[in-house]
Amino acid sequence: MTCKLIIALILINCLTAIGQKNIELFGGYSLNRFHDYKNDEGYYRSTYEPGKNGYSFSFGIENVRIDWLKMRLTLRYDKYDGEIEAINEKLSGGYTTQASIDKSVISFGLFPLNFKILKKVDLNFGISASGLIHEKFTGTSSGWSMPSNSWEYELQEEYDRFSNKIYFGLNSRIAYDFKIADDLFISPQYQIYYGISDEFIVFPESTKSMRHYFCIGIEKIIHPKPESE
Repeated sequence: MTCKLIIALILINCLTAIGQKNIELFGGYSLNRFHDYKNDEGYYRSTYEPGKNGYSFSFGIENVRIDWLKMRLTLRYDKYDGEIEAINEKLSGGYTTQASIDKSVISFGLFPLNFKILKKVDLNFGISASGLIHEKFTGTSSGWSMPSNSWEYELQEEYDRFSNKIYFGLNSRIAYDFKIADDLFISPQYQIYYGISDEFIVFPESTKSMRHYFCIGIEKIIHPKPESE
């Protein structure tokens, strides 16, 4: 609750600050792919299938001045999914997890690197922090150990939660602005998120998320009111 309040106060402050702002609403399809850096390493193997039902809705503010630096800020809702299979085997035993995960997060993005090319193309690079707001998971965990023990259970019966609550990642965005009226633009855009924190709290714990976004935005330029004499 405290984190949400801080984000709300930051956005209100940005909206009321003096200076021209670009306010944008955008959304669209997202494609998630879980992955890890341990694939086929030693006794460990993993396979990840991309998600199929992802989407995103966002609110953004550009030209937010913090001291000498102009920033882009975003508040985004994400729904994404994917499938995993991870196996860890040794001579004395092994275990396997198969799971389908569907989750929703809300993210606060901060873009300190922003460029304009030919007055129409926007390039933005930044970071984001996300919080889990909902998850649904199904699957099984199974294993064996010497000499003849084995087990299998349903993940949803064993765990109350499969995912971490907080995530951090890197963001980049490219957008093309089509002017449709004075101070009003439509912006087709492509974004990519590269997670640098772990997605899950149970095996395979080292899994990260990479998401591609194909969105359409509506952008409005808000000019500062002239000071009264």
